[in-house]
Amino acid sequence: MLPDATPACFQAHLGVWAILPSYLQESLAAIRSGLWRPRAEVTPALPGVPLPADVAVEGAMPPPLSYFVTREGVGILPLHGPSMKARSKYGGYSTVDARRQLRAMAADERVGAILLHVDSPGGHVAGTKELADDVASIDQQKPAHAYIEDAGASAAYWVASQARTVAANAMAMVGSLGTFTVLYDLSRAAEMEGVQVHVVSTGERKGAAAPGTPVTEGDLAEARRLVDGFDAFFRAAVRDGRELGAREASALWTGAVWLAGEAKGLGLVDRVEPLDAAVERLAAPLRARAARARLGR
Repeated sequence: MLPDATPACFQAHLGVWAILPSYLQESLAAIRSGLWRPRAEVTPALPGVPLPADVAVEGAMPPPLSYFVTREGVGILPLHGPSMKARSKYGGYSTVDARRQLRAMAADERVGAILLHVDSPGGHVAGTKELADDVASIDQQKPAHAYIEDAGASAAYWVASQARTVAANAMAMVGSLGTFTVLYDLSRAAEMEGVQVHVVSTGERKGAAAPGTPVTEGDLAEARRLVDGFDAFFRAAVRDGRELGAREASALWTGAVWLAGEAKGLGLVDRVEPLDAAVERLAAPLRARAARARLGR
C-alpha cells in the first residue's frame, strides 16, 4: 500500500470475499465516515506525545506476522482480524506472511506442534486456498491444530478446517460458510445527476457493470459464475478437512454462524475448551517426549 493511503487502500481489496458480511459492511461504513483510518494517517494528538507502540509511524506498514514458542514446544501463530493476501494499513493479517511463518515453524527445531490461534471474521478469497493448503501440507510434517477464540468465520474457518483438530472457546462464533461479491447498480443515481455513462470496450464483458451503467442479468450471471467457482474450492476443503459427506457439507452452506457448542454438534469443531486447556493438551505429549528423551540418555 502507498504511504498516502485513503479509503481506496481498503477498497482496493474489494472483489470476492469469504467474510462475515456484517463485518465488511460495518468496516466500510467506519472507513467512509472517517472513524477508521489507515495506520499511516494516525498522528499524535499533541506535539511531542509519542505514538502507542501498536500504531505504525507515518508511511510505515504494519509488521509481518510472527509466531512464538512455549517452553514445551508449542508454536503459536496468531491469525487475528480480517485476512488479505498482502499486508494492509487497516490491520488484519496477510496470508502470504502466514504461509512464510508456517514454513519457518515447520523448520524450527524448537516447535513440536503448531497451533493456529484464530480470531478472524474471514477475508479476501485471494490467498486463502494457498494458506489452507499449506496448513494441510505442514500437518504431514508436524501436527497442526487450530483454536478459534471468539471468531472463526468464512475464510478463517476455511484455513482452520485444514488443521488436524479444531477447538474453540464456548462463545466463539463459527461458520458463515460461503462466498460473495456485491454489484451496485448506480445507473438511476447517475441519471438523476444528469450523468450519462458510456463504456467503450473491446468485448461484451470488458467494462461490464461499470459504475453508472445498469447491472444486467448477464452481469449477475457472470458474478454468480465466479462466486460459485471460488466457493467450490472452499466447499471441497471443508468437506475433506472435516471428513464430511457432500450432503452434510451442503447443509452447512447457509452463511449462518453458530456458537462453538452448536458447531461441535455439526462437525465443524472437535472440542469446546479454554485456550490454556488447548495449549496444555498439545504441550503434554511434548513434555512427556522430552522426559523420555532425558531418561534415554
